[in-house]
Amino acid sequence: MEQLSMQRQVCTWDDFRQHWAGFLNFRIDGECRFPDFPFPPIDQVVDEVRRDPDSRIWRGAAGDSLDKTDIAEEFRAMSLAQAMESRFQMSHFKLNNFFGPGQLLHRFDTDCLIPWLDRLKEAGFTFERYYPIFFISGRQCSTNFHIDPTNVVAWQIYGTKFFHGTQDPERWAPYEMRMNWRDTRRPPGITEADLLTYRMSPGDMLWNAMLTPHWVEAGDDEVALSMNLAIDGLRLNGELCPHGRELREYMIAQGLDVDLKGKAPGDY
Repeated sequence: MEQLSMQRQVCTWDDFRQHWAGFLNFRIDGECRFPDFPFPPIDQVVDEVRRDPDSRIWRGAAGDSLDKTDIAEEFRAMSLAQAMESRFQMSHFKLNNFFGPGQLLHRFDTDCLIPWLDRLKEAGFTFERYYPIFFISGRQCSTNFHIDPTNVVAWQIYGTKFFHGTQDPERWAPYEMRMNWRDTRRPPGITEADLLTYRMSPGDMLWNAMLTPHWVEAGDDEVALSMNLAIDGLRLNGELCPHGRELREYMIAQGLDVDLKGKAPGDY
């Protein structure tokens, strides 16, 4: 199939340097992987994350745009067994809430995140800001069509997700849509032949190029968890990728603040 021929796997930093600034997503493996980390069981993650006030809990219903219907109150009121069987989409952008001793992600920053970022720097990259994010999806739930304003590494931890990008991102997300990335809808006419889909199983990692359209669907069998690392202002030898330059120039022209210092994760 055509979309299979478009898939790429990057295993060395030399290869990563060649492809990071492109518009197509690719798998990450080999020396470019994150170090291993012993994540807690999925039911423990769901229970602890849903109780944190910074979590976002939406319906996760399939559609043409992000469904931001807030179901946090009812989801937290369920028993854990009921919650695990329900339809939901939960995200958390402030994972440092869980970095302390005895907490969910104790030593994740020191044993996994910082060592990988050090390797990124050794490969010639700099960045302005980074933050890890949990995305947890109930069975058959979807994030729906959207665009991310950062480069992202997606790490599948539990369950299966289908990461649907497109083979021609510029066609399905023209300039005006990319600059209006907060409010996008899936355009009509996208067919299976237009997709670049990666099946993400536990342990798989994917590079999601910034400002490219995509949506992510969970599998049928179990709750799916991924940890995404968003990287703002990523540069190789001082140069932004084309979409990074495009967004920066647009923000400056609009009089928007491009200084990310002090801003909360996900805030632009």
